[in-house]
Amino acid sequence: MLRALVFIWIALVSFAAVAQEDGEPAPDGMVLLTVGGLVGKTNRGGFDKNRDSALAKLKVDFKNAYAFDREMLLALPQGTVTAVTPELGSEAVFKGPFLQDVLVAIEAAKVKTRFVATDGYSGYLLPEDIDGSDYILALEADGKPLGLNSQGPLWLMNTRQEGETVGEDNRGSHVWALVYMHVGD
Repeated sequence: MLRALVFIWIALVSFAAVAQEDGEPAPDGMVLLTVGGLVGKTNRGGFDKNRDSALAKLKVDFKNAYAFDREMLLALPQGTVTAVTPELGSEAVFKGPFLQDVLVAIEAAKVKTRFVATDGYSGYLLPEDIDGSDYILALEADGKPLGLNSQGPLWLMNTRQEGETVGEDNRGSHVWALVYMHVGD
């Protein structure tokens, strides 16, 4: 019995030490976005095929990651993009945190970043794409949250400059229903 109590105490102390060392807040609400790969700050462990069953269907994998709920994303500096999308049919004002600020907040490496939607569609951006544009992770359109029925929870968007297009390999693609980002290859 004493041995079991000592084991439990050691496990709790170890867990507390890891949590204090990292010091990153875990999401209180439903996780909208998980960022894996080359991130300096993490608030969750590695990929777990049971816990992360929706991500498993997208064939993602990570050793550790940073998970964001809505409140965490709203706490970051917010930007807006005004755009006409086929999904909404008319001009709308999209609002959400700047992608660049999200990546800085978690100390992400400045490398290729891949964006994965709930249906498996993916696109990517290079560091110069992110630094040279106004990409946001839109949480809402015209003040209304982008729910799952609106191809949410997040849309990767920017204001496309005249002549700017998506590459044949999906570089620079707007990704609707975004749920996972992977920093690095």
